[in-house]
Amino acid sequence: MSNPADPRPLYQQLAARLREQITSGELPPGARIPTENDLIARYHASRNTVRGALTVLRTEGLLTSHQGRGNFVRSDPPMRYFASLTGSRRKRLEADRARDTFAQQIQAQGKTPKQVSTTEVLPASHEIASYLRLTPNDLVCIRRRVMYADDEPLQLGDSYYPHNIVKGSKIMDPADVVEGTDQVLEDLGHTPTRYEDQITWRMPTSDEATKLRMEPGTPVGRLVRTSFDQDDEPIEVYVVILPGNKHVLLYDVDAS
Repeated sequence: MSNPADPRPLYQQLAARLREQITSGELPPGARIPTENDLIARYHASRNTVRGALTVLRTEGLLTSHQGRGNFVRSDPPMRYFASLTGSRRKRLEADRARDTFAQQIQAQGKTPKQVSTTEVLPASHEIASYLRLTPNDLVCIRRRVMYADDEPLQLGDSYYPHNIVKGSKIMDPADVVEGTDQVLEDLGHTPTRYEDQITWRMPTSDEATKLRMEPGTPVGRLVRTSFDQDDEPIEVYVVILPGNKHVLLYDVDAS
């Protein structure tokens, strides 16, 4: 299998061959990848080379592993995360308070959405306090969510709110807020009117990797969105963790 003209490590060369078979359709969605022993024999490769190649393709989101069954070409494309529509007031009103924008996006892609939420009140960290224009250790209400598509954990979302705004509201009830937290904020007199996004990429923490059932070596996107109300006061900091192999981040930007 080795190509002396190719400077890449052998496992990267094998990953490239298998990737081409996947993208060309030779190995179609749902197809089972040959076993390690079959790949060793077919490409005259070592077991470490084969395992390294498979790890690369799993990290890229091209393969999924099933215990005792082997590796398969991912059947579903990465979920599209419409960042410019998340929190859209127009979308909320169109749903007539029956679905939040996360549920709308997931359902539009043929999946069943689900959120598991917990709530707590804690002193604000320096980072969160700076976004919300608070003093560190001022109380913030936190709503933590694990968000699913067809029972597969898709993203983590933690929302931080000034305690004086949302205390006693539906936001602090762990039950699903069907109409979405932005609608609750509007009902409380704080209509979200604009957002500021900061996006970074890093490796997940062990807790994030466990909750999202992530393959080793897979990076995550960390999107920090600060919401401002009609008085341009910050009312929410939303920190969402997006596994790199499960998402395509999309922005629809008006150029007018």
